[in-house]
Amino acid sequence: MRLYSLLFNAVLLAGSGLAWRGPLPPRADPMSSSPAPLTPGGPPPPAGTLSVPAPLGSGGVGPKCGKGYTYCGYMLTSDGHNFAPNDISKAYCNGLSDLCTNGKPKTDVSEAVFVCMNEQPSSVELLCACSSKCRNDAESNFIAHCDKPCINGQ
Repeated sequence: MRLYSLLFNAVLLAGSGLAWRGPLPPRADPMSSSPAPLTPGGPPPPAGTLSVPAPLGSGGVGPKCGKGYTYCGYMLTSDGHNFAPNDISKAYCNGLSDLCTNGKPKTDVSEAVFVCMNEQPSSVELLCACSSKCRNDAESNFIAHCDKPCINGQ
């Protein structure tokens, strides 16, 4: 019983020392002379999303968005996001084929809400076709949304 008590106290003391110090940083592999290269892998974008690679010869300056962030359509074609208007229209029609005729949207694509699904290559998916205006301002914490209900599928 004494030995058990002694071992238990030693483990308790070691555990509290680790808790006080915090976790140890990961160790670098001594056999590796350089860090592992970053690969732009990851899962492919979900069906119904628009994935646009950077144009050749552009130095990687293609469409850009932050994964999980919401954007009004007008933001994606400006503000340094570099999406082509035609690409935004395609993403709109992929999301709401009911509101497109022959690949052309029936409502204003710039007043729709999109979500960024992947950063590289950037892809967006339609969340809502606004029946009025798309807002993304300080008053709404810069979260894109429609000021009136969506007209999806009506």
